[in-house]
Amino acid sequence: MMSITSVPRQLLPILLAAVLLVPQVSAANSTAVHITDIAWEPEGQIGRVLIQLDGPVAYRTEASSSSIVVDLWQARHAQWRLPAVTHPYVRSVRINQLTDDLARVRIDLLRPARYKTFLREDTHQLIIVVIPPWMATSPLPTSVAYDRQRVRTGTGATTAHVLLVNPADPTLEIRPALAADMVSGFETTSVIATRYEALAGVNGGYFGTSSGMPLGMVVIDGQLMTTPTDRRSVFVITRDGKPAIVPFEFTGRVVTVDRTSLWVSGVNHPPHAGGLAVYTRFYGPLTPPLQMAAVVRNDVVEHLTTGRILIPQDGYVLGVDAGDTDLITKFVKVGARLWLHLDLWPDLEITSAVGGGPRLVKDGQVFVPFAWEWFSLRHVQERAPRTAVGITAGNKVLLVTVDGRGGRLNTGMTLREMAELMVQLGARDAMNLDGGSSATMVVGGRVVNDPSDGFERPIASALLVVHRADAVNLAGQMTTARTRPLNPPARNWDLDDLDPDPQNTPRSYPSQ
Repeated sequence: MMSITSVPRQLLPILLAAVLLVPQVSAANSTAVHITDIAWEPEGQIGRVLIQLDGPVAYRTEASSSSIVVDLWQARHAQWRLPAVTHPYVRSVRINQLTDDLARVRIDLLRPARYKTFLREDTHQLIIVVIPPWMATSPLPTSVAYDRQRVRTGTGATTAHVLLVNPADPTLEIRPALAADMVSGFETTSVIATRYEALAGVNGGYFGTSSGMPLGMVVIDGQLMTTPTDRRSVFVITRDGKPAIVPFEFTGRVVTVDRTSLWVSGVNHPPHAGGLAVYTRFYGPLTPPLQMAAVVRNDVVEHLTTGRILIPQDGYVLGVDAGDTDLITKFVKVGARLWLHLDLWPDLEITSAVGGGPRLVKDGQVFVPFAWEWFSLRHVQERAPRTAVGITAGNKVLLVTVDGRGGRLNTGMTLREMAELMVQLGARDAMNLDGGSSATMVVGGRVVNDPSDGFERPIASALLVVHRADAVNLAGQMTTARTRPLNPPARNWDLDDLDPDPQNTPRSYPSQ
């Protein structure tokens, strides 16, 4: 089994969602850094907000259609005149001290924009670059190809958007990404893609529409962000770069010095009755409100507390439901050592994972075990926009989004129709991701599908195709090259039926 005996400890920015900001947690920290200046630098249609600090800072960013928010944890600001802004995308720059140890910089937008952040650690300067969507583009390499085609459904036709990615390309990586780089957050697929300078990407798995928390397993860089939902399919990339679709089982426990074993019901999710929840720094800087919790640092219980709790970067927080406070007060002692075991089965040594479901294709055949994966018949039979991920016999990865809710011209698909499409596209194995209003595909920085709401829906996670960090230097370099044509020659595709159809003729497709 895959066993994680301690919480990972490499440093990442502490991320904070607005929903976690109140109530205040503790008095101001004596080690708080100070914001000494904020400057605005326009350059044509690109704009930069430069935040100067007097020391290292932890921060998080999150964007909506009307603003880009930068929260700086354990930071304070002085009162000074903020820069005047005249820009086609930015209305103003504001700063507020939300709590004694939390400062917020808000970039108000005139219209939706993309952004990137750069932290100059030597000078303690945080730079937010605001980019017009049309400039946030990148060309596709020959190992990534996109095709748009019309396909028939049982009640009309719809448009399918297909990406074929060769993961054998040593310069590329297929990886999930979280909105705002935290477990609980919302951003659009295109905003997430721009932050990672992604070549292409689609929306990820299901999520709580109020919490922004992924509903299923997410693994990034080998670190467990959230635990799996029993029986549901998960798309993974193994340590040797191979894609696979498998369900996972999770077991977790905390062992005390007297060998008492306490059940861990999940990671970065609310606790189940009778169990403990583990909140790691990937959740964000603060836990949700907890009736009782234990703060663990370097595997030793530091203190017991309640409320919204600061999560240590070198530890974790154990939390319980309101009726289970005795699990902590009775068994978890301040100053005592704990052993945390988080196990996944099967053990595949995965580096990336995103959960969804149900499975659509198995061994080249339509296979939709919706009831086994806890999905309703209505979810299967409804014609809706869909997103799916598949794996070909040659271990190439298919990312597919179909439009829907557009009448007979764009009907969407049932899950069985989606499964048959994936087989037609050459999938040996495939699974469903979140769909409906979430269904989005970004290619070369552009949204290529037609989101059913008429605009992109903010989501919790995305599945991206990016340059490997060790294969390209991304520091401060903005990619502004134009995308290649959206119907490129399919020279690198190994499937005959993916040739672009310039006439957009609906292809024959079996109905459900």
